[in-house]
Amino acid sequence: MVHRAWNYHYQYHSMQIKIDRSTLLPTLSLVSSVVEKRQTLPILANLYFGLENGRLTMVGTDLEVEISESLDNVEGDNGAFTVATRKILDICRLLPENAAISFKNDGDKVVVTSGRSRYTLKVLPADEFPRIEANNWEERFKINQLCLKRLLEKTAFAMAVQDVRYYLNGVLFEVGENVLRAIATDGHRLAQSEEPIELAVDKVRQVIVPRKAIAEISRFLGGGDDTEIVIEISRNHLRLTRDNTTLITKLIDGKFPEFKAVLDTSMSASISVQRGELIETLTRAAVLTSDRFKGVKLQLGEGTLSVAANNPEQEEAFEEMAVDYAGDSIETGYNVTYLTDAARVISTDSVSLNFQGNDGICILKQPEDEVSVWLVMPMRI
Repeated sequence: MVHRAWNYHYQYHSMQIKIDRSTLLPTLSLVSSVVEKRQTLPILANLYFGLENGRLTMVGTDLEVEISESLDNVEGDNGAFTVATRKILDICRLLPENAAISFKNDGDKVVVTSGRSRYTLKVLPADEFPRIEANNWEERFKINQLCLKRLLEKTAFAMAVQDVRYYLNGVLFEVGENVLRAIATDGHRLAQSEEPIELAVDKVRQVIVPRKAIAEISRFLGGGDDTEIVIEISRNHLRLTRDNTTLITKLIDGKFPEFKAVLDTSMSASISVQRGELIETLTRAAVLTSDRFKGVKLQLGEGTLSVAANNPEQEEAFEEMAVDYAGDSIETGYNVTYLTDAARVISTDSVSLNFQGNDGICILKQPEDEVSVWLVMPMRI
């Protein structure tokens, strides 16, 4: 059996595009962010450029997440090609700010010119470029992009990183009852929050959005304005649309662990502390934890919360905060990074710390927020 070069017989069509660097670069940066450095297919290193009746569409994909954006009123001929992501992005970044750029695709090359600069790049056929095939959208709702950004900032940090329990490597979206709820856990900590939406389905739908897609969505939500995002969900995909920009991701096919019971645990002590003071105290104590073992011991006693840390070199740190507390003494070990991460995403000046008891969980909350909760599991020290 003879293996021919995979694009050997492709018919290339001559086409030309003219566009300003200032128009092109933001789109180029957005769609290229999804492209991986190492690919299973050569064409996955490329971006898709397609011009149809003055509308230029650019697409980047890694087969799991796809980002596309269209620009209107672009001068040129109808046609499409794909070109190396890293090369075209670097060329455009390094050209002068007010540069005009011309692409001329002829045969298996594209010539990029701007002023006295000229680059000839290899292209691969546009009809070989893989697109995520998604349809049968079952749920559809709108959310303000600032609300979605806030929701992910409060929760996404608690996702697992390359855990063998693959369903933890993402954020669970619970959709329904006019709420979008986000939950993330790595098995040692958990973050949950929600935002109101207009979607009055009775049965709550659960989907797990993978870690990489969450990072791309956060980048996708870069604007500081309150633009509305349309979110659609099918059995295997989630799609976000904002104006002429679309992000599609595959969903994680798995069952998220049952977590609601642990959030209903009765707590034996609750104190309110200043968020800034808590972060500073924990950060100072963390200096004398080891890189591998980030444990600190929290002791809650009458009028004080103390934080103690030590390391294999037998160095010790001891910090103390004054608190309004008069109950029984409680002592528990926690991962200091998990406590600090949770405190950092809280947006209020004060933080409510709730302790289950000796060697029990710690739950952090912010005042006047009934829907956000951050849970940290105990650890042996």
